[in-house]
Amino acid sequence: MRLTLMICGIVMALGLVVYWNYVQFVNRQAADKDHLPVINHLERPLVGVDQKGNSVSFDQLQGKVWVLGYVYTRCPAGCGGVMTIMRDIQEEFADEKDRVHFVALSLDPEKDTPEHLDQWATEHQMGGDNWWFMTGDAKKIRSYMGKYFRMVVNKRQEQVEIYGEWEHEFKLALVDQAGSIRYEYFVLDARVGDTHREKLIKDIRLLLDNGPTFSRPHTKKG
Repeated sequence: MRLTLMICGIVMALGLVVYWNYVQFVNRQAADKDHLPVINHLERPLVGVDQKGNSVSFDQLQGKVWVLGYVYTRCPAGCGGVMTIMRDIQEEFADEKDRVHFVALSLDPEKDTPEHLDQWATEHQMGGDNWWFMTGDAKKIRSYMGKYFRMVVNKRQEQVEIYGEWEHEFKLALVDQAGSIRYEYFVLDARVGDTHREKLIKDIRLLLDNGPTFSRPHTKKG
């Protein structure tokens, strides 16, 4: 009994540490509204298939600012909300279709076939020439996303009906014209979601106006 209590105490303590670090990370991002660091660089492209069955590759997005969501269509939790926000941002930049792109990359490629993705996108009135609903080889996608975007998925063991088959984060990533990942946005977080949505829109404009070399905190001229 004593050993069990000690183990439970250690697990709870570790959980609190992880949660505290997460809160600090999110708060730092929310407070640093204009700074746009380089988190990682896509040294090689990810190749897959879009909702129309066309072969697509991240290297086709060179020269564009693009937003990526790592989601799946059968998600009963927040994936639909993430993609709705992507649609809203797409509408915000409706006049920049040639320079701003969106990628909804499936974390469940086995079930999210191109045909299913196309049907889902049509039913939810999402898509367009500057939006890929992308799928492909599951192993390659998960390895790539873990390495470059720090987005990892795990098979959920409990409460699957409520939260879905896959455990993952509800966030968007911003990639600049040179293929560098610039920021992560927790757009559904109750504490910082509104701030992060506004920052994402602002950061897209900063990259469009200043190019991929922009990295300093933004200051108004004059």
